[in-house]
Amino acid sequence: MVTAVLFALCLGPSPTVQATNKQPKGWMRAGWGGYGVKVTSPSPFRVVRWNARWVDTAGKPVAGDGWGGAVNVEASGDWTLDEVGYLSPEAIRDGVAHMDGTVTVAQDGQEAVLPFKLDVPEAKLTEPLKTIKGKTVGIALQESRYKTFKSSKRALNWIDRCYQSMIELTGEKPFGGRLMVFKESPAHPWWAYAGEEMILNTDYVGQTLQEFDKGLISFGWVHEVGHNFDTLGDWYIWNSPSAEYQANLKLSYALEGLGDEVRLNVKKGTPLYAPGSPTSIIRPSELIDAFFMPFGDGYLADPSRKWDTLSSDEIHAFYMRIEKTYGWEPFKRTYRTYRRLANEGKKPPETPEEKIALNAAIMIKETGADLLPAFRLWRFPVEKVEEMKARYGI
Repeated sequence: MVTAVLFALCLGPSPTVQATNKQPKGWMRAGWGGYGVKVTSPSPFRVVRWNARWVDTAGKPVAGDGWGGAVNVEASGDWTLDEVGYLSPEAIRDGVAHMDGTVTVAQDGQEAVLPFKLDVPEAKLTEPLKTIKGKTVGIALQESRYKTFKSSKRALNWIDRCYQSMIELTGEKPFGGRLMVFKESPAHPWWAYAGEEMILNTDYVGQTLQEFDKGLISFGWVHEVGHNFDTLGDWYIWNSPSAEYQANLKLSYALEGLGDEVRLNVKKGTPLYAPGSPTSIIRPSELIDAFFMPFGDGYLADPSRKWDTLSSDEIHAFYMRIEKTYGWEPFKRTYRTYRRLANEGKKPPETPEEKIALNAAIMIKETGADLLPAFRLWRFPVEKVEEMKARYGI
């Protein structure tokens, strides 16, 4: 791993700062990469703030503003920061970007600024990309991949059908209906990330293509398409787990539409039922009934946990129980209600609690059932349901 260690000003026992590039082969231009910053001292200290920015070889700032902020954390021994950064094309000079940063620490009543540097190579694939296109999605892979990827047409057909199912569910057409492309890219901090170009981590592409050739659809590919359909996410996504739930809700609908002609290679167990189960080949219906449906039971059994600790799969468990009782039609109407409110010029709720209360209000209307006891059982904050009904005319 690429590591830079710089010694700081003396504050009794000297603290040191170390910056580490977690993608040592480089970051993709206009893409993301991971890095870590670690402060070590034999004596207790307080981390006051940190900051970083891209600079040129002379140390002059480039590529816009820096980043960072206040920390104010007491530390003993080590303090570690794990970050993900964006490599702006303007930061690259002769194939390398230079990051300069500082960590301000306080020790024995004094503050000192510990500087760090990190050189980030620009990562590139070894081959040009070849793009094949379906009706709504494309796949852009290194050319040699297609020598062994025998099921590319079937894969495109499956993902096209998933895309159409998500239009049916949400009524939305991301990016104006333009072609969305799964694009192989240099390694980055995630398996993939969404956008008009869905950026695939090259380290995992080969295995995914092998699974397609075995008749297995990629959970991850369908999941990323699901993210792209949250064009109105400001209305109903209240935190990171709820964003992942929303992608998987759309995945569930799409996979149901494909039916048992496809299989997935996923972990089937949940924290309470068969925890630690290895991956296995399952049908879409099994993914929903044996994984998403029972996932929330551990949360329900632990009264000390609050709604803001729910994982994405636990949130999904709650809403899938509504779907199994009332079907998908209330969900379709719910998405279209958000679209109507947006088209009327109304603004999304500002707080997580209000987003949840509005969602509950809409779901109650669209199911024609009193779902408040269910929301309360799951300890969701629904105190403002009546207020949201009045504000948005639900």
